[in-house]
Amino acid sequence: MYLNETSKKRDTKISAFITLIFLILLGVNFSQAEPADTIKIVAKDQQVLAPSIYQVEFVLNKAISSKAVIRVTIPDEFDISELQVAGSNTINGGFDFKIESRTLVLERSGLGREIPPNEKVDVKFAIVKNPEAAGDNYSFDIEVLDENGLSLIKQQEKISILPKE
Repeated sequence: MYLNETSKKRDTKISAFITLIFLILLGVNFSQAEPADTIKIVAKDQQVLAPSIYQVEFVLNKAISSKAVIRVTIPDEFDISELQVAGSNTINGGFDFKIESRTLVLERSGLGREIPPNEKVDVKFAIVKNPEAAGDNYSFDIEVLDENGLSLIKQQEKISILPKE
């Protein structure tokens, strides 16, 4: 049989259709993946003077050890005097946290699992009081360090603070 003869068969058309659907679904799955080595910071409440929960989300192309350290330097305009809680929905094992000047230091306790490369994770901290002036140029410096203190990623992220409604 020649190729053009086999394409007329019903079985060949069905398997070609199934293969096409599979390839489309496979392409959709890859297009929704987070790019490696990205960091994003999000405020749950972006209004001026609002007490807010902040969430740092990141994806690294390296494993994150159970003793990794996450450092977030908060701009001077934000009030961190009431910062009391730090945790994660995706990183287990707990954190110790402290504030060094304007930098929040989150140290993994060593009890949780190692986070494999390219897995999206988050950390949250509260309560941070937003500044009194609205603007879109507030810069947070975020760094993730391995258990030896070597930087896995260091990035500056900007956040917008909105006027009161």
